Amino acid sequence: MKARSLAACLILFALLALAGCAVEDDPAPALIDPSGLVTYAHPTGVFTIDLPPDWVVSDTSDDTIVRAAFSPPGSPVPLIGVTVLDTRVLEADSSDLAALFAEYQAVYGGQSGVTRQEVGREEQTDGSLRVDYLLEAPGEITQHNDFIQVEGPYFAVIHTRLPDDEALLRTLSRIVNTVSINEESGWASAAGGESVAESAVGFASLNYWVDRSGGFVLVGQVRNNTSEPLEFVRITAQVYDTENRLLIEQDDFVSSDRIAPGEYAPFSLVFADGLPEGAARYELAASARYASATNQSFYGPANFALTSQAEYDENGVLVVSGQVRNEGSQTANLVKVIVSVFDEDHRIVATDTTLVEVQTLAPGETSAYSVPFYELGGSPATFLVTVQGVVGE
Repeated sequence: MKARSLAACLILFALLALAGCAVEDDPAPALIDPSGLVTYAHPTGVFTIDLPPDWVVSDTSDDTIVRAAFSPPGSPVPLIGVTVLDTRVLEADSSDLAALFAEYQAVYGGQSGVTRQEVGREEQTDGSLRVDYLLEAPGEITQHNDFIQVEGPYFAVIHTRLPDDEALLRTLSRIVNTVSINEESGWASAAGGESVAESAVGFASLNYWVDRSGGFVLVGQVRNNTSEPLEFVRITAQVYDTENRLLIEQDDFVSSDRIAPGEYAPFSLVFADGLPEGAARYELAASARYASATNQSFYGPANFALTSQAEYDENGVLVVSGQVRNEGSQTANLVKVIVSVFDEDHRIVATDTTLVEVQTLAPGETSAYSVPFYELGGSPATFLVTVQGVVGE
């Protein structure tokens, strides 16, 4: 097997250059024991990476692109990701890294609501290209390094988000140098097509906990990263031991019937019997299809006016309640509210879906709703309520 490390000995310099601004008297942060890492091999065989065993994998690959991201426990965002494309689906010359990267950014790299500011790029001694940039989203600015390389038939990018925590920063520098691209994996991108190339479903706001009954609860949000609405979005969670053996899996559909481009929808998976002995990490994957069945029947949030409040009842139970009014021009059936509760780090600590009290609403009609949360996976800070229904006759 012919495999090469994509950015060995490169990210450490780039990361430590930023970390070097720490106050001299600060104690050196702990570096993870490299013997404690486990090797993650992507199902395509196109790359491997060594990770702490409890890091979370989010794989949004499709037939055209391999794309996986990795997060430390409790982190709402990944710190490192690997993207691999067959160079044949890109029009730029495979020897021109800058042109390849520009094309990749134009086709695959956009993020809704985020401003990207490049601050520098540097060719590396092994032929790769390092790109340093800032991402500005509402309320935060984050630092990033991308490492771009062509390995045999593959165009590959390692994405890193530089954490503020110095221990995580050093751990990240250790992890990124373990990425290895296998030129002889045999994987090839499917023939390019817009619907395939843009079909990724992303994950956000991830969280997990053990409930009162000993069940393992895994929650988060999916994001529609395509340019078209999605339906029948299914989430699958697979749990592995430290030797990458699959122990158990669980799947379910998100409760939102239709997710517009750039929109988020919550999900919740419950392993009612808890995790099996030896469980070390889990992976998430999503499948979906472009909306067709719901094109005529979906009655979306724009057709409703919504009020909401959150308060604790006399038993200490968090209850989200309010009223829904049909402001559209058609009768709405099976009207439901989808409630997500977040902590201060925007991780989901509870989510549920319920039908409103009067499930059929003619234009101008109103119904109440109430959603109690008897158990939370953290301290609630904010909440979000959305409403949708089905076009009535």
